[in-house]
Amino acid sequence: MTTIEAISILNKVFKTKKWTEADLDEFVFDNFCVLLDNLNESQRSLVVELIERYCWISLSEYPERILKALEYVEDEKLNQLKTVYLFPIVKPKDEGKFKSAQFLMYQIKVFKRHLKKYTHIKFKFISKFKDLTTPSFSIKEGEALFLIDDYIGSGETFEECITEIKKNKNITNERINTVTIACQADTLDLLKEDGISCYTDFQSEKGISDSKPSSLVQEKIDIMLEIEKLIPGGSHVSLGYKESEALITLARTPDNTFPIFWKTYRVGMQKYDAPFSREETVEL
Repeated sequence: MTTIEAISILNKVFKTKKWTEADLDEFVFDNFCVLLDNLNESQRSLVVELIERYCWISLSEYPERILKALEYVEDEKLNQLKTVYLFPIVKPKDEGKFKSAQFLMYQIKVFKRHLKKYTHIKFKFISKFKDLTTPSFSIKEGEALFLIDDYIGSGETFEECITEIKKNKNITNERINTVTIACQADTLDLLKEDGISCYTDFQSEKGISDSKPSSLVQEKIDIMLEIEKLIPGGSHVSLGYKESEALITLARTPDNTFPIFWKTYRVGMQKYDAPFSREETVEL
């Protein structure tokens, strides 16, 4: 695939996915063009294939997306509830910091009136772990705990969060629900296996390993590893953190995403910005 052919497809992707309406669209498009020109034909073809499946969710979409995720909760479950406790998915050490989860909690509070399925349910917003872990706190019949975030990747942050919460033996998995804008599909499956109900507006599959035909997976992995040689010091996030192979950018691109999409790379002595450079996106 030539650079011109690749950029033609890129242009169609931007129009089809309405990325032209997003903030920083010109920055992202221009950096994609430079990246495609810096790759060889097989590398270029792979990156174009991944771009076609890429998900870009801007900060302005957060309210609509999190409300949609809340609407996915089954009517049968909601009809049995009177109170929902909402808590951000954060690591204990990050408590009190303004992260994406806290931003979404605020959005839910502001836009709750639009949640027609929840008119009979009282929302109680909790921001401190101590309010959940105190022995006097329990989730009674007709109540549930909703854990909120924009994205669950490898599940490490969620694991630290839930470990702290479950110091309170009164809180059991069947009362816990995760509500996110996006989630890695394999992590979602693991949470469900643990008996935790999960609701998300977008499931992110592994960009290469879950692609078809499976007979080409290893070849594509090898091509991506060649591309990653352009990234100085990128080995710790090879194929995305913990090899997540994610294809997603939110307010900020998670390190689960293939690093060529967000880490500075070098060709010869020249450094180039990645399309979804983390320096150019909002940090929450």
